[in-house]
Amino acid sequence: MLVAGRDAEFHRWLGPGADDPRPTACIVVHDEIVGWIDYDSERDWLQPGAVNIGYFLFAAARGKGYATRAVTLLLEHLAEQPDIDTATVLVDPENLPSLAVAERAGFTLQGTVAGSVYLTRPVQ
Repeated sequence: MLVAGRDAEFHRWLGPGADDPRPTACIVVHDEIVGWIDYDSERDWLQPGAVNIGYFLFAAARGKGYATRAVTLLLEHLAEQPDIDTATVLVDPENLPSLAVAERAGFTLQGTVAGSVYLTRPVQ
């Protein structure tokens, strides 16, 4: 399902993707998977205590607030992890919908990393 939901937008912003994706969680609405959300701490530009969040919605689910809600719920989960204090997102500057999700979720611009917009927010 996660691979079948990939479209041109997925490939434009995220590249080819894994053959066997294993995100932190699937985004489910009315018992239907409409996307995924994930985080990791294995990026060389991350500071200690920081994680990077990624998210994707299938085409029919976009623009309905599901990504913002998923990010908010993930932030609540991360707040329970004692070794995590900062959440980050790295977004292509042309990906305006993803930048809007980050802004609605309370992330603030910090600069750029490898040509992408780098935003952070405390995990509380």
